[in-house]
Amino acid sequence: MAKGYSQFLFATTVLLVTSSIACAANVQNSNNKLCAFSIEGPITKGDSNTLAAVISKARIDQYDERTSSICLKSNGGSYVEGLKISEIIFDRGLSTVIESGAECYSACAIIFMSGVAPGREVPMRKLSVGGVLGFHAPYVTMPDEKYSKDDVELVAQGMRTAIHSLVQLASKQTRLHGGDFIKKSLISRILEKGPKEAFFVRTVYDAARWDILLYDAIQYWKKPSNVDAIKNICSNFHSSNMDEEQAAKATYSPVVEKYSSKFHKDDARILIKDASTNDTVCELYPRTFKSDGAVNFFACSFDYWSSKSFGNCREYLTAPAILVGKFVPEFLAYDPSTLLLRHRN
Repeated sequence: MAKGYSQFLFATTVLLVTSSIACAANVQNSNNKLCAFSIEGPITKGDSNTLAAVISKARIDQYDERTSSICLKSNGGSYVEGLKISEIIFDRGLSTVIESGAECYSACAIIFMSGVAPGREVPMRKLSVGGVLGFHAPYVTMPDEKYSKDDVELVAQGMRTAIHSLVQLASKQTRLHGGDFIKKSLISRILEKGPKEAFFVRTVYDAARWDILLYDAIQYWKKPSNVDAIKNICSNFHSSNMDEEQAAKATYSPVVEKYSSKFHKDDARILIKDASTNDTVCELYPRTFKSDGAVNFFACSFDYWSSKSFGNCREYLTAPAILVGKFVPEFLAYDPSTLLLRHRN
């Protein structure tokens, strides 16, 4: 019984195990063009200390995205250690990256969701459309033995602690984001899954809904037409901000409206209307910046049923471009149901 009880205590500490763990993850500096740090392999006790030591010796430049990014490739491991690593990543303002061909499950997925822009301004989790991100709930592994009431209460307390820590991570605040750091819908999905179940970020809309940046979509997918792109932006932007399931395709009708503002004498915005009700669902403000010449969109949306609004387009006549609406990531221009590459079979 003594041997089984010691294994039981270990299991209540190592709450989330998804693979046979033989050694610690490889936590190190990286020469990767996308990230200065990397974690590869099973997450085990002590990996958080290793990461803290590696980061403490590095020079992080908030103006150089690579120096504040960490690449992830792991089948999971210790849930407790994963949460410790998540705290370090958030506190140091590191963004997380899953590259094409890389897989990140369970404890690794929780670490991925702790990614944040320098200065903790907004969530910054970067997923390749050729990468894999999978979640499931923390669970307890223990040998087949008889346990006392105190033993059972101990494991129950361990699970409560694990879930509480996950909720604390989800509740962290960023400076400009204005919403839950990790949305309640994602926490709900995570807690639904047992040790042999998982769910994956499979589509463009999944990524949009849970504030995950598909950073290389343009490299893999053909750009949609301008009209389709505008409709997709509105659909992805509005539904993801509402944190709701992907709705059936609405019939949208884009209308270009010209106006003069304090900053621009000859400007235009795009109003996307629901063709069945003529309600304006989204407002898009195209902006071109000198740095790259590309057209970027800032968006606002309003839900008439709940009176929820996203972005601040009421000030479009008096505010500078970067303060009008919320910035729209480029991948939102793709159809919400578009499958990521590894989920097409």
